[in-house]
Amino acid sequence: MIMGDNNIPKELKDDYYTKAFIEIKKYLNEEYDKILKKLNIIIEDRPYTHYDFALINAKLIKTRKENELLKEKDINKTKYIEMLHVFSQIEKDYNL
Repeated sequence: MIMGDNNIPKELKDDYYTKAFIEIKKYLNEEYDKILKKLNIIIEDRPYTHYDFALINAKLIKTRKENELLKEKDINKTKYIEMLHVFSQIEKDYNL
């Protein structure tokens, strides 16, 4: 649920969970795709809901601090941070 969503109209809450409009795939290059796959995150060439994007982004932000996991998965930390910036750009572009 959206935090503090008691005052949010039902149609806006419904849109958060059901309206797919975020085109994540168009922002990703092959390198970012490989990083995501190593983390078992598959981004399909389709629109995502705000809710789906929030879940993916939260997992990526949490994983940023897990240096051992990144090393274990052979993920370059600098490239990972660059990819996080791409996800920040998606947030800006879609006004999330």
